[in-house]
Amino acid sequence: MKKCVIVVMFSIVAAVFLWTAAVTAEDKLATQIDDSMKASREEAGSEAYLFPGWIIDLSAGYSLSRGNSDTSDFLARAAVIKKFEETWELIARGEYAWGEVKNKDTGEYDSTADRGLLNGQANIFVIESGFLYGRSEVSYDKIKKLDRRLDNGIGVGYELYREGKTFAALEAGAAYIDSKYEDDQRDHGIYLRLAQSGALVINERVTIVESVEYKPKFDDFDSYLINGEASLRVGLFSQLYFMLSLTDRYDNTPAAGTQRNDLSVISSLGVSI
Repeated sequence: MKKCVIVVMFSIVAAVFLWTAAVTAEDKLATQIDDSMKASREEAGSEAYLFPGWIIDLSAGYSLSRGNSDTSDFLARAAVIKKFEETWELIARGEYAWGEVKNKDTGEYDSTADRGLLNGQANIFVIESGFLYGRSEVSYDKIKKLDRRLDNGIGVGYELYREGKTFAALEAGAAYIDSKYEDDQRDHGIYLRLAQSGALVINERVTIVESVEYKPKFDDFDSYLINGEASLRVGLFSQLYFMLSLTDRYDNTPAAGTQRNDLSVISSLGVSI
């Protein structure tokens, strides 16, 4: 039943996308971006101080994690968005965390945490509010005994709503994920991907940002990954901001001897340039 529900959800998203594409093509709007979306993207690109057309975001902070370990991390993040003309964009993100792990028996921090992630996604806006995407991601996590995970996929997306920097979007696709663990355990195969992201601008300084993705294995829906994050971003002055985030990373089939869930609270300072 669970597998049927997810396949139906995936099919509905894809069907809506294709139906919209057909209607738009009849109206000769298949290759145009909605005027309000153009304006918001152009405005975002023009806000970059040093690199017109680029949005570059850098942050560093402190993370407390619970799950596989009680971890205190230093966390650094970077994000780059480049607008190419008016019909496609490239998004790249990186993350690295390093810190100390608390021994649950002694209460001492006697080992280190080490994890990182790098991903890139290209969005091609082929219809009004709708896009095709291709994405690639590589990550590792020593605490979860994950030597490396490769995640490459394609799919479709649709912006349900956009007004300025407030938006809500859905994505649906498929990916080939190959995970290799320290004990020579390996898991790989085709996964479906359902994702949602959004931002709500409260006022000139305060924005709420959130995202969640669910990736079940196509031939075994008991094997799945869930990643979610919700953040409160507060502008301080000029391009400097403070962010408080809650993230959750869930792997239903983790490496032997590790737990499924990792929950983190992150406080950071960042700058947009």
